[in-house]
Amino acid sequence: MSDLVVDGLVAGYGDVRVLHGVSFGVKQGEVCAILGPNGAGKTTLLRALSGMVRTRGTATLGGTELAGRSPDTVARLGVAHVPEGRGTFMPLTVEDNLRLGAFVRRGRAEIEADLDRIFTYFPVLKTRLKQEAGSLSGGEQQMLALGRALMLRPRLLLLDEPSLGLAPLVTRELFRIVQAINAEEQTTVVVVEQNAHLALGIAQQAHVLETGRIVLSGTAEEIRADEQVAQSYLGYRV
Repeated sequence: MSDLVVDGLVAGYGDVRVLHGVSFGVKQGEVCAILGPNGAGKTTLLRALSGMVRTRGTATLGGTELAGRSPDTVARLGVAHVPEGRGTFMPLTVEDNLRLGAFVRRGRAEIEADLDRIFTYFPVLKTRLKQEAGSLSGGEQQMLALGRALMLRPRLLLLDEPSLGLAPLVTRELFRIVQAINAEEQTTVVVVEQNAHLALGIAQQAHVLETGRIVLSGTAEEIRADEQVAQSYLGYRV
């Protein structure tokens, strides 16, 4: 059974509908890439899964309904969302940002242990612990945003354009770490990403979203080999 099951999900803002009955499933421990042009509804999909927009339809995680719940309730159910633009609390220190990621958790010893675990993925954050988050580079801020999300010990990690504004070398390193987190902790990941090469490189499956509807689904290999995807997102013909 899929860990995440989305069925007939409809979402939008006010009277404007953005998602028109989106359905897909992601098995526990898999990485799912969501591709598509700007304005396709990719960000809205992640916001819908994390309780930030009103929805109709269903979205369940391990059989528990996410749709229609508040963002803090969704977080307590094990969903961590790294939004586009990172959502870093700039005036707070790196340490304070990381600790905020564990706001729904109890158990001080476990939280302290998880800080050390985060530093194994992002050692640079340990050297910046007392710095204000706003003083970090763009790549370090993205690492902090991901580290903060991991402090929740999520069952489902939602990543919205993690490569945005980052240098290619930093982006590749970030995706390597996401892949390691997925492999080592069996965290289910849904990643929205304009860099289709990188997203498909770490994903097991992918879906192409256009005007609020899924128009193409398959394994990462199948999507990579599709002529339409290759021309639109990968820059070559198959």
